[in-house]
Amino acid sequence: MNFQIIPVGEQALNLVFPEKIDVQENRLIHQIAEQLKTADWPTIIDLIPAYHTLTINYNVEKTDFEKISQDLKAFINSLNFNENSSQKQRVVEIPVCYGDKFGPDLMAVAEFAQMSPAEVVKMHTSQPYYVYFLGFLPGFAYAGFVPDKIAMPRLQQPRLQLAAGSVGIAGKQTGMYPVASPGGWRIIGQTPLRLYDPKNPLPPYHAGDWLQFNSVSSDEFYQIQQAADSGKYSIKTHFLMTTAATRGAK
Repeated sequence: MNFQIIPVGEQALNLVFPEKIDVQENRLIHQIAEQLKTADWPTIIDLIPAYHTLTINYNVEKTDFEKISQDLKAFINSLNFNENSSQKQRVVEIPVCYGDKFGPDLMAVAEFAQMSPAEVVKMHTSQPYYVYFLGFLPGFAYAGFVPDKIAMPRLQQPRLQLAAGSVGIAGKQTGMYPVASPGGWRIIGQTPLRLYDPKNPLPPYHAGDWLQFNSVSSDEFYQIQQAADSGKYSIKTHFLMTTAATRGAK
């Protein structure tokens, strides 16, 4: 297994894997994180997965960089990962109303792609997107990859305020703003789902899931929003089986 261990300050380190954005590598990082959680290491305080790194915060009163690095190498090398096996993975369905006031950048993305807005929507909803990690905002999912044709770069000047639930594209990435926030992604739609609730802060998806965006009308948007706000809407999920080939696809 190809990785390096790099110190990050006095109380953390990074497991650094080859620098690429790859589903298979990212799933390996999450599997290592899960194995470390299951092993319940008394020296580990927190685990933070990203695209090709796993940041580990550790208790300096119980260990040091050299000791925990040796322990981590031995532990990780002892794990058995069958990369060729099929895996059952959860797909979370996200209803989205595209265009108009819900997606102010849909027309710009259509012009960038030399497609109609309807074709952009069809392309964006044509596949599920893998959630590499959560960050930036509570519940903000960094997911990908969008087809090259609609992979428009982010805005040069971020907007000062985006509505909660805004769905955007930034190059090959796609994701949702769970709360009202400034942001520079190209906003093509909005989901009526409540993606973040401070009373129940866990989002309805997590890293390692897949997101499937489904187009809904404005009438359906408000119906779902009302049901979601009253706690009467159940987010739909299903499962897919992936192999090493599909997990590594870009």
